[in-house]
Amino acid sequence: MEFKDRVAIVTGAGQGIGRAYALALAGAGATVVATARSYGAPEDGELRRGTLAEVVHADAGLPGRIIGQTCDVLDEADVSRLAEFTIANFGRIDVLVNNAAIYPHYPALDIPREEWELNMNTNVRGPYFTIRAVAPHMMRLKGGSIINLTSLAALPTQLGAASHDGLLAYCVSKAAVNRLTTYFAAELSPHGIAVNALSPGGVLTDTWAKHDPKAYAEAERSGKGKRPEPEVMGPALLHLAKQSASGITGQILHTDQYGKTWPAGAA
Repeated sequence: MEFKDRVAIVTGAGQGIGRAYALALAGAGATVVATARSYGAPEDGELRRGTLAEVVHADAGLPGRIIGQTCDVLDEADVSRLAEFTIANFGRIDVLVNNAAIYPHYPALDIPREEWELNMNTNVRGPYFTIRAVAPHMMRLKGGSIINLTSLAALPTQLGAASHDGLLAYCVSKAAVNRLTTYFAAELSPHGIAVNALSPGGVLTDTWAKHDPKAYAEAERSGKGKRPEPEVMGPALLHLAKQSASGITGQILHTDQYGKTWPAGAA
């Protein structure tokens, strides 16, 4: 149990990639505080997948445990309460996974102002709030790992905007997350804290299916998309979660390259 006695926070853990990360960490022995905006009460006595309630119960049989907490990363006070709850109940925070994000689709010249602001506030300001709330506790421990979820959409591509049609706001927000990552990597390095960004790649989530069913179906058919399961998504995340400033930090990494181009020395 590599993460026994370690405490992790995973935002946006109610479904998809966040669910997989929470279960992977609990599977490695960590105590995981998993968050979502709502808890999701059982319907007709049945737990519905895609809710935080289901994720909390999915830890049965795992060496670690998952504790569910509602938290809206748009709300600074909510994020502060999350950090305070974790410290009050478990005394430490070793890992922060900033997964909560939205994925809006609009024509590049027709993004409503309120949607632009919501995207930036959720995808950029949200991770900033959580880092600001959690970092002092990691500094007290003289170590920790912060992992910000990013996307290949943040990077310039040969095909330009056509590669990410309708995702201008998302692309810009994830580019900002990359810079947030490298800045905080330098800022927190003297305190032993690693800060990295991880791109999950093409993951067959319900959100992708809802927003772009054609691309989702093609990824599923071609095998270019992967299921958001702990054994698929977990290894790269767990490797970063055990880092400190003396290891991997300040890097923008891609899940599909784990074990290939990173970590150093990989085949």
